[in-house]
Amino acid sequence: MAEHVRLFLLGACLLAAHAVHALQAGDPLPPLEVAKLGEVLVEGEESSFRPWQSGALSDRLHIVQYMAARMSARKLSKPFTDRLEKSGIPYARYHISTVVNLDDALFGTRGMVLSELQKNKRKYALSTIVADESGRGRELWGLQESSSAVIILDTAGRVVYFHEGAMQEEDVQRALAVVRGDGAVAGAR
Repeated sequence: MAEHVRLFLLGACLLAAHAVHALQAGDPLPPLEVAKLGEVLVEGEESSFRPWQSGALSDRLHIVQYMAARMSARKLSKPFTDRLEKSGIPYARYHISTVVNLDDALFGTRGMVLSELQKNKRKYALSTIVADESGRGRELWGLQESSSAVIILDTAGRVVYFHEGAMQEEDVQRALAVVRGDGAVAGAR
């Protein structure tokens, strides 16, 4: 019996390790469809939501941020987004979609998070902001709970860069090089 338990635990660990590294450079991003809530739309003082799907991300280089609905998660990729904003890289070269996992919000903060998403959509009108109510993207893409990931896709929707967790200076530099189109494709991590 103990041998069966040991084999089961070994198998579970291998599956968990595979899920953590589900996104690999060169692979297409598995399509995510967010039917409930979805993309934040703002017109004047009014805001609404519409279904969103990641399959429509192939018109240019695409930066997808997927993060838990927590301030701590937002801070993990902030060094990259701050540097990208100040980089001078023409916005026509890339598009940003920020997908927020509402399933990973702290108890009682859902309304505040939705309000913040609407405020950010007004501030960054050209970006796509998505509310993933059920956390489907985290599951589908094998991402960690309470974290943040930066995924850069080429025009064919293939992963050319992936980083999960806190971005250090070398991670920021690698991601910016991909957005600028400097040299070789950065590997997944």
